Amino acid sequence: MKLADLPNEVIDDLCQEDKWRLDIDPGFDAKHEFWMSWRHFLSLPESSPYYQMSEDDLAEMLNFNGFNILLPVSRSHHPSIELIRLIPSADQKTITLYLHDSFYEDWFRDRWAARYGFLAVADRYEKFGCNFYLASYYHFCYLLNDDYEAAEQIMQKKLSKG
Repeated sequence: MKLADLPNEVIDDLCQEDKWRLDIDPGFDAKHEFWMSWRHFLSLPESSPYYQMSEDDLAEMLNFNGFNILLPVSRSHHPSIELIRLIPSADQKTITLYLHDSFYEDWFRDRWAARYGFLAVADRYEKFGCNFYLASYYHFCYLLNDDYEAAEQIMQKKLSKG
């Protein structure tokens, strides 16, 4: 599934700040968490004197274990994102994900950096004939125990390719 395949009504619906907000913490050296509107990840602004965006700056669906998920992550990050763990709720209305995103390569120069991860919570979106998961929470987290070990293995593979 791709964003371009979604009906315009879905994009319009997701861009409504009073209905769909995103609690986000971009991680690493960020000092505060904050909320954002999904419109910042779904459509290009008409123009901005401060920041030029391209299609690569927008979000796109990711598929993990058969679940189509919309995360507040630029398309340019997708090759760097690895699933650590996916936990569906019993009714499959909500999923929790632990992710490893090594896009910012300066932070990922050794296996110790595998401790940096992201936690996402996404709820099922079932409107206008669509069925996917939309993140409402996306936060930096430290990976521990089995999650850290899985991320460490991912990092080792990436470092050996580099």
